[in-house]
Amino acid sequence: MDAAYVPSLYDYNYWARDRVIAAATGLSQSDYFRSNGFTYGSLRGILLHAMWGEAVWLARWSGEPRVEPFAEREFATLASLVERWRQEEAKMRSFLAGLTDERLASEITYVSTRSGEVHNDPLWQLMIHVVNHGTQHRAEAAEALTMAGRSPGDLDLLDFFREQRSA
Repeated sequence: MDAAYVPSLYDYNYWARDRVIAAATGLSQSDYFRSNGFTYGSLRGILLHAMWGEAVWLARWSGEPRVEPFAEREFATLASLVERWRQEEAKMRSFLAGLTDERLASEITYVSTRSGEVHNDPLWQLMIHVVNHGTQHRAEAAEALTMAGRSPGDLDLLDFFREQRSA
């Protein structure tokens, strides 16, 4: 795995997240909290889960203690969630800045939060998993926003790359 490739996927991850956030900006509180039938219950629940997932994995990769689920009550507004996510993004970008091909190939041992099983996987696979996880939940958030009349538009990787080339 090429250490230059992985940060570009995280650039995409945050670009797409920001499109979802832009579409959500201005939503009423009731729309932010509204049950939408998705696994995490509401737009807030979906976004909060995606943010927490990034924090959990970064802690594992960094050898830090387990990150407990973020409390929904701490994110009563979209602005409070975005503020915290920017902090989490800064930590992730700091980690990304130190990546090498050797580090990406290293094995990470961790305990699954769901099953309690111990796993050992290459860092690069775990990092790609986090971007893929974000894609799943952004799609859910995008659908919830579309149902509320606020589609974030195209979130495709190629759209991101094309936008980057034209910038």
